[in-house]
Amino acid sequence: MSSGENNTLLSKVALVMVVAIVVSAMRWGPDVLPRTKSTQGEVLPVEATEQHVPPLSKYMEQAPFEESEWLDKHFKTPVPAQGDAPEDWPEITGSLQPEQCGACHPMQYADWKESWHAMGMGPGVLGQLVDFDGKNDKKVRQCNRCHAPLAEQYPYLEDGVENPDYDEEMRSKGLTCAGCHVRDHERFGPPKEGSPLSGAPHGGFTARDEYKSSRFCYGCHDFRAGEGLMGKRFQETYEEWRRTDYAARGVTCQTCHMPKGRHLFKGVHDLDMVRSGFTATANANTNGSALTGQLRVENTGTGHRFPTYTTPQVTLVMEQLDASGTAIDGTRQTDAIGRYLAPNLKTERFDNRLMPKESYALKYSSKRNKKAVAIAARVEIWPDEAYRRLYEIKLRKPENHPIGLAEVQKAHELSIASRFVAWEQRIDLN
Repeated sequence: MSSGENNTLLSKVALVMVVAIVVSAMRWGPDVLPRTKSTQGEVLPVEATEQHVPPLSKYMEQAPFEESEWLDKHFKTPVPAQGDAPEDWPEITGSLQPEQCGACHPMQYADWKESWHAMGMGPGVLGQLVDFDGKNDKKVRQCNRCHAPLAEQYPYLEDGVENPDYDEEMRSKGLTCAGCHVRDHERFGPPKEGSPLSGAPHGGFTARDEYKSSRFCYGCHDFRAGEGLMGKRFQETYEEWRRTDYAARGVTCQTCHMPKGRHLFKGVHDLDMVRSGFTATANANTNGSALTGQLRVENTGTGHRFPTYTTPQVTLVMEQLDASGTAIDGTRQTDAIGRYLAPNLKTERFDNRLMPKESYALKYSSKRNKKAVAIAARVEIWPDEAYRRLYEIKLRKPENHPIGLAEVQKAHELSIASRFVAWEQRIDLN
């Protein structure tokens, strides 16, 4: 492709990005209202900007940190290359491909295929990494550590040399079955009831109780010490859980995210999962032409902060409705629950996430529009909001992503499409 053709392509992508942003604003409204400008010119909610929840050291531990030399070794990444399977094993038995695992484990494979573990190397991650391949980039290795941990999924070794064990097809499959269950062609899994099958494929499996422990998830869902701000790691879900009643009662990560051993791994992208995690209440009052109200959200069913991690945003919305049920322009007010970090990850704009039994409220105050007959209260979930902001920054300089540009654009579109309404209520005005 000539430089002129390439510039034309980049211009078209930039135009598509602008259109996507405009469409998003039409459907979902601005990022947050009411507005205030930070010193960096970003738009933030007024109430939340004053919020900075304390580090976890301020919360009492309800369960001890579970030490496990086996898990520390099991999740040392990259997971060493498996090498050749035993000669007497048929191909399907020694394969690391998830599809082959699914031949004997169809339910687990069907669950995994639709899960976010399978999307570990989706367009957002892969689109950013491919332009750094071969450059011995530390970020590539950091992302691969959890998103695609097998040595066979690393195109280059740490010294920038091509990896002889690299499997391009495996890279795109994210966190595969082997990422959790296979080491040196030995299969591991949770203890099962009954006697092992006689003549089981791949020599059976080694049972480990760690597969039933929340500690199993720690390696990927809690960032390393020092990776954070204001005494809080960028992600520390296991540590959050240890400071909740769920940990005290033995309600593990697997209890909610892998019920009955299912490999669904549902989380903030799933409507039913999110609905089970919070309770919302709303009210509205009129006094002459003045209209006030409140939308409160409480963490009543999530065994860690709601939301955990820095990516999602819970958006609270209240707006006046006319007789046809249409939102009246200029009456929408919103706030947000989440942890908002600057794009360079060096500043925390706000953090008002909720530990169990904590709550946060949008306080509505406005003049009642003469057409208003009701007020709508709504809780919207924006699962990929931090990524959406990141993709838009990257798409402003498409020349920095000549290989992964189309994937980043796709990821941006998906980050907007992932939004959904988790709760809503209409309050009629007397």
